[in-house]
Amino acid sequence: MMRRHIKLILGLFLLLSLIWVPVSSTEATAQSQTTVIPQAYRGSWFQPEFLQYRVKMTATTFTFGGGYYEHEHWQPHNQVTYRLSFHVTAGTFTWGKRNARGYHSVKVQGGIFYVKENRGTLFVKQIRQGHDINGYDLTFNQIPHAAQVLSGDVH
Repeated sequence: MMRRHIKLILGLFLLLSLIWVPVSSTEATAQSQTTVIPQAYRGSWFQPEFLQYRVKMTATTFTFGGGYYEHEHWQPHNQVTYRLSFHVTAGTFTWGKRNARGYHSVKVQGGIFYVKENRGTLFVKQIRQGHDINGYDLTFNQIPHAAQVLSGDVH
């Protein structure tokens, strides 16, 4: 009778340990994700054209979309801003570790952006439903005094 209780207790202990280990490793993975965007990526990055595209990153936000400067004020067009989070939900993103090709993943609801900074240029891949929607890297540059330059106020 005593052996039966010992086997039952050992069986319960084994079952609990099998459940506890995967749960604790998931928590460790979530905690290993960054809580802020690295300094090298912060700021506004522009792809100047008639309708300019901009990527803006702060310590805890990621903004992607079009727009233009008018009288030194940014006029957004189809722009979306996401807040940094540990889990992707509507309006949030997660910042992943650098992969083998040097890109960080920015996971948002409905897709992924891959971003890489190299010598003052930001390279962006935009993935939706597993496909690169542009077929190539988008390139963005930081422009000193962008509000003045892109408004046409500085010659």
